[in-house]
Amino acid sequence: MLEQLTVESNELKNLDSQIEEFVSDDKLEKEVKEVAEYTQKIITWKFRATKKIRERTKNVDSLNVPSSCYKESSSNIKLPKLSISKFYGQSSLWLSFWNSFESAIHENDSLSEVSKFNYLKAHLGGSALSTIEGFALTPENYEIAIKLLKERFGRSDVLINTHLNNLLRICPLKNSDDIVSFRKMFDNIQTEIRSLESLNVLKETYQNLLCPLLLKCLPPDLVLEYNKSMKSDKYEINELVDFLSIQLKAKERSLMYASPVSSKKEKYSYPRYDSSSEKINNSRCFSSKRFSSSDLISSEVKTKTNACIFYNELHVVGDCNYSLSLSLEQRKKILSKKAACFICSKPFHLAKFCKSKIVCTLCGKRHLSILCNQDNSVLKNNTHLNENKDDNNLLNENFTLANNLCSSEVYLQTLIVSVENNYLKHYVRSIIDLGSQRSYVSKYVADVMKLKCVGEQTVTHGLFGGLKRPENHKKYSIELRNTENNFSCNVEVMDQNKICTSLPKLKDPKNIEELKQLGIFASDICLNENLCLYENDPKEIHILLGADTAARLFTGEIKNLSPDLIAMNTKLGWTVIGRSGIIENDSSSTLMSLLVNDVNISDLWRLDTLNINDPAENQSRKELEEAAKEHFERSVKRDNEGRYIVSLPWIHDHPPLPDGRKIAERRLNSCIKALERAEKLVDYDDVFQDWQKEGIIEEVDPMQEIKQGQHFLPHHPVFKENSTTKVRPVFDGSAKERNTPSINDCLKKGPNLVELIPSLMNRFRVGKYGVIADIKKAFLQIGLQERDRPYLRFLWKDRGREGNIKILQHKRVVFGISSSPFLLGATLELHLKNASDHLTETAQQLMRYFYVDNCVFSVNTKKELARFISESQALLSTAKFELRGWEHSPTEDKIEERQEDLKVPVLGLLWNLPKDTMSLDMKGLMKEDKGPTTKRKILSTVHRIFDPIGFSCPVTLEPKCLLQECWKLGLSWDAELPLLITERFERWKMKLPKLNALQIPRCVREDFAEDSKLSIHVFCDASQSAYATCIFLRAESADNTSCQLIQARNRVAPLKKISIPRLELLSCTIGARLAKATISELGLEKIPIFYWSDSMNALYWIKRNENWATFVYNRVLEIRKLTNPEDWRHISGTLNPADLPMQRNYTRF
Repeated sequence: MLEQLTVESNELKNLDSQIEEFVSDDKLEKEVKEVAEYTQKIITWKFRATKKIRERTKNVDSLNVPSSCYKESSSNIKLPKLSISKFYGQSSLWLSFWNSFESAIHENDSLSEVSKFNYLKAHLGGSALSTIEGFALTPENYEIAIKLLKERFGRSDVLINTHLNNLLRICPLKNSDDIVSFRKMFDNIQTEIRSLESLNVLKETYQNLLCPLLLKCLPPDLVLEYNKSMKSDKYEINELVDFLSIQLKAKERSLMYASPVSSKKEKYSYPRYDSSSEKINNSRCFSSKRFSSSDLISSEVKTKTNACIFYNELHVVGDCNYSLSLSLEQRKKILSKKAACFICSKPFHLAKFCKSKIVCTLCGKRHLSILCNQDNSVLKNNTHLNENKDDNNLLNENFTLANNLCSSEVYLQTLIVSVENNYLKHYVRSIIDLGSQRSYVSKYVADVMKLKCVGEQTVTHGLFGGLKRPENHKKYSIELRNTENNFSCNVEVMDQNKICTSLPKLKDPKNIEELKQLGIFASDICLNENLCLYENDPKEIHILLGADTAARLFTGEIKNLSPDLIAMNTKLGWTVIGRSGIIENDSSSTLMSLLVNDVNISDLWRLDTLNINDPAENQSRKELEEAAKEHFERSVKRDNEGRYIVSLPWIHDHPPLPDGRKIAERRLNSCIKALERAEKLVDYDDVFQDWQKEGIIEEVDPMQEIKQGQHFLPHHPVFKENSTTKVRPVFDGSAKERNTPSINDCLKKGPNLVELIPSLMNRFRVGKYGVIADIKKAFLQIGLQERDRPYLRFLWKDRGREGNIKILQHKRVVFGISSSPFLLGATLELHLKNASDHLTETAQQLMRYFYVDNCVFSVNTKKELARFISESQALLSTAKFELRGWEHSPTEDKIEERQEDLKVPVLGLLWNLPKDTMSLDMKGLMKEDKGPTTKRKILSTVHRIFDPIGFSCPVTLEPKCLLQECWKLGLSWDAELPLLITERFERWKMKLPKLNALQIPRCVREDFAEDSKLSIHVFCDASQSAYATCIFLRAESADNTSCQLIQARNRVAPLKKISIPRLELLSCTIGARLAKATISELGLEKIPIFYWSDSMNALYWIKRNENWATFVYNRVLEIRKLTNPEDWRHISGTLNPADLPMQRNYTRF
């Protein structure tokens, strides 16, 4: 029977190969599946026959069994299922994938080429699958597909670069005794080195560079031991790896003999106190780990183990149950006996000398909360008061309805839903929490949506059975609707101050791709962050759906994404729950629960970032910019003509980028119709013809279109009748379809260039002669590497063939891609850094003067002007950049014949060349905008006034305050505003034409005599609605005294009301920050500076170095770091120029 099965199996294989040649493509997949089914049956029956033969002949010598039986059975025994991980296009994973696929499938002679091709497609995803997606299932195409994949992902240069980068990014080992991290680091090094060896890379070629970098990742003790053990002065990677292996093995062996740590549970055994007859509660308190009440996500933090002054055990005073059992007099007696402080409980100093910033949470005075006379009974009710001397932490009480402990890689059941109430509609992020018996809505949503209260209810909340207290909640009935708009339901909810802030969203490209293949649209994944409309934190949870609601939402449909991750369908949409990826051994974890917080202080801390960047944020942003620059410098090249060739700065592990052809075709039809209506179709086509002749774009052979990944950019015309080019194409890098990223989403953006404008404007105003120029077609002068060009393709009509569409692709950097300004700036910076020695000074000046392709600067003499123009043109021409369009201030000896009102745009303002003055560009504001007044209309109007200097601050504050009032009313963006607000806005807009006459000198030293005594004056002021600051440069001479405005800023006060003195302190903070940046840009560090405020409270705080409350202390600390406290002076409010924006009366300005 076994031999007969073997013979028939071989015959069927021959017949299959003959049949496949005559089967059509649409039936081929079905044929392959049927072949796989009966092949599996044959293997099963062969295995059963072999098993029976072995059972009958197990007492017979194995030599009596024909060898053919063994040979056949060994190849047909059913082995455990072999699992090959999918390949999504990551170059570093190509070798491991191909080795597994090659041994299991590619070299399996029992499979036909078509079957292998089918298996190959099943094990690919993302960009890898896109590479071969267009091929039909034929034997010839299988070999072509393998070749294409190897050419794209198996290139040795790319793989070598990837593995070397992984070695350079090895995570440093901080402590050699951390054996887990040590082992992980060593294994990573070994893996990358073996991969390089398999690519035939000799260690001698990289060990001299790699060894010092790896040594920097080791702790000092290991580096010292290695240097002692070095046999020669030359670095050898084998020697370093052997050394690490010996050290690691020794530490792992020594760990085997270490004494086990006792895991017995601590027991409290409180001593008796003679004068107390009360029974002492021996029950354990909560853990000393505390949770921050400012967020619903709280991080577990390691607390310092300080000995308690009352019981001498390693816990803080607030966690001591023994102290809670004592009376107030007994506590004070113990502290006095041990000479301990009544504020911080530390011994050997008195309270009046204590520098701790602890305050009582019951009365607000400076003493321990357990020493407070006010409502001392609260402390005995199992309440924990954590006295923490860190000024950034306050007392908080946490109450929860759910206790799902998870890490940053664990996802909860979140989704985006629409909340509707009459004419109001908003999208919010919600969570399904079966650990909660009730459903909740944030008070923020209840206020914004104008929800009508239908009753009240008192509910007791508890965390793990611990702290409990009844809370009163308002009840609402809300209508929820899914994002597909095909299901709605009414839910009864209770209000809550805070439900939860940011919870992690699914971001693993593999899981996202799998959802896409399953046809699942999960509204709350990382690709849909723009769906939520709340501006403060789009990731914040505003609705909690408890067990009272969730039961009627589940459909029972579940899809497994991985062993620990599932997608679960509800009537409101798909949710993802579970764990994805490898969880690091981290001390931080996430607690999702309903929070009732009694101390609402965290909102005040966010005031540091009210449009004035915090230094920590600047540092973090600089690190990201440096990483982008490093990638640029590694990949940039230069061709024979001197032109720079760059590569696109792709984000590591970005989501799969679709080809975007469908949306490009739709937009092409709209583009052609618009051009035909304007009779500009021929002109538009001429632009592409000229680009093709200049080598800016190239036509793509349709036969080569599917050989690699590609992406199509939509484009549309922009008409400029007053320009030499009447119509020009603009490409849209942000175009995308639903649930897919755009190319801009996959590229690094580089630094935010808008933030450079105030600095450039300061440098433009410091010299006697202002000068501007720009680079002709700057972006089109930078070449793109060939591997990136297919991702910048576009469609256009073929002039020679009516109705046919041709494919073109860019060979140069494209205007419309988010990374293009960064690539231009980085290219210019690299070119200027490598300038010749005799042009070094000009190159350094150019690096400070460029904004994208515009050069903006100032000089003090005509000689400097002539030298700079000639040298800068010569310097940039070597990189194919043509600096043109020169304009400068009029010189004394040559009065140019210019129009009296000739104005040119400079960094968003208008520069009047004959008068050498600056004014606002009011063209867009003068157009009459009919229609109702809405929030969107006000915001659009305000954004048209661009003023990097800030001389229009008194004007722009009024509409900002109107916007804040609209937000308080909870009006939608397109809802008509109340009559009172509309009238105020129209009155404000009617006075805008007066701004046309407002001009300021370009040069801040225009009227200054040479012997003038210079000084800088910074003014600060605040009101209940806003706060502001302004900086003036003052020149005093024997004959005259004059002042010039340098910079001014204003901010609307936050919605949460703050006292006037604290707002005055905020104005002083932004004044100090603005002055610090401005002084260094103008080079005026050595002249005197004076800071003025009309607030005695703010000046008192700044001048006295004392332990103020947290809000005051943090801002005073920053002000004292940036300024000298002795430079702060008092000024009357009527004389304070920073008071003008507060009055919102710009007619005085």
